[in-house]
Amino acid sequence: MRRAFARVPWLLFAVLAAWLAIGLLRAEPVARDYFTHAHGGAATVENVEVTGLIPLFPPLWGVAIDGEVREPQMTGPGYMSAMLLVVEPITGLVFVIGAG
Repeated sequence: MRRAFARVPWLLFAVLAAWLAIGLLRAEPVARDYFTHAHGGAATVENVEVTGLIPLFPPLWGVAIDGEVREPQMTGPGYMSAMLLVVEPITGLVFVIGAG
């Protein structure tokens, strides 16, 4: 019985390490993809920058992202757009917390 309880911390550590690794590898690309597609197919999105990437609670990650958007009908410079996203990196599910 003691051996079974001795494995619990190692199992918990392995699950936590996997969550951190997957989140660090996948949360940013998923957020970038969502940000680009949220502005429509005709818009050009440039200078996209992830300004914050934090683990929330398993399996969710918080991502702050911004970039310059240029619509096809615009003749001058584009406008800045920013989003606060909650990303589930394994399935690619994204929740928008704030946008502007």
